[in-house]
Amino acid sequence: MNAAEKLNVTLEEFMQMPKDEHQKYELIDGIVYMAPSPSREHQIIAYELTGQMYHVLKQLGCTAAGELDISWDGNVLRPDLVVFCNRDDEIPEIVFEILSPSTRHRDLGIKLVKYQQMGVKEYWIIDPKARTITVHDFVNEHAETYIIGETARSFIRPELEFEVTGIFGE
Repeated sequence: MNAAEKLNVTLEEFMQMPKDEHQKYELIDGIVYMAPSPSREHQIIAYELTGQMYHVLKQLGCTAAGELDISWDGNVLRPDLVVFCNRDDEIPEIVFEILSPSTRHRDLGIKLVKYQQMGVKEYWIIDPKARTITVHDFVNEHAETYIIGETARSFIRPELEFEVTGIFGE
């Protein structure tokens, strides 16, 4: 089955569907999307983000997780990284997506909308091609894009910040 071969798959059908461990699966509006496992560059960026935010999140009482399925309203999304600041929450406070050729369109379009609808407070889009980080503050309906040489900051957790240059290993 390719990315959009079968429409109107229920959450139950999706959960029972056999899955290849080398693919990333998501269910969005009844459509099953598949993408290959993340590239080396993608994984290095995710590791860098996780490493840089670990101590800050610990001080804030928050935790991070990677490649975690988030189920909401019949959809299953698998963001690259998520931050929870309340262990009982089902929906992450912050979501990070690292753009790749196979997921770029979805991450910039329907997933941005779904994350906002589900109550995510902040959505970070890391673009390795453009070497930018865009932070969408859904609480205040504002977005900011940061480039090499700048510091990307969270609007809802100002202690969380990243040197854009460091994230891309430059």
